[in-house]
Amino acid sequence: EWAQRIAAVMSIPLLLGCIWFYFEKDDVKQTAQMIEVKTNPGMTTSLILPDSTLVCLNSETVLRYPSHFSEATRKVELEGEAFFDVTSNKKKPFVVAMSNQSQIEVHGTNFNVEAYTEDNRISTTLIEGNISFSYKDENGITRKIELKPHQKLIYELEGNRTRLYTASGET
Repeated sequence: EWAQRIAAVMSIPLLLGCIWFYFEKDDVKQTAQMIEVKTNPGMTTSLILPDSTLVCLNSETVLRYPSHFSEATRKVELEGEAFFDVTSNKKKPFVVAMSNQSQIEVHGTNFNVEAYTEDNRISTTLIEGNISFSYKDENGITRKIELKPHQKLIYELEGNRTRLYTASGET
């Protein structure tokens, strides 16, 4: 009889703890894990990011992205070449970060990026929509170049030179 009374008294704090945990678990922020996708030489692959953006990776490319994007931005890291078909979301910009502190801010669009670490340049070709290419010049000042559809930007790492061309997007 004593054991039943003790069990009844102990079950109340246990029940309250379970109820508290059930309602508080929604407030716990999940930590995003970084996912890394690599393509082997001569191979290509496609994947869909957590925001439904389609990414096609070329040979010898590495893409890093979080298991879920933050509330402020959708940021990925790229080494190599990839084609992006970005899902539009005006409240959460999509950013492709590359080596040497350069990045592309995307505003719902289709574009290609070539940024192999062994090359001495980064190039991006905009198919549709608009993107902004940002880089730091030799004085550490951030420069930004807006691209329009059917434009190709080449950024030379040595000398921080940029060139803008008209492109069909087929090459």
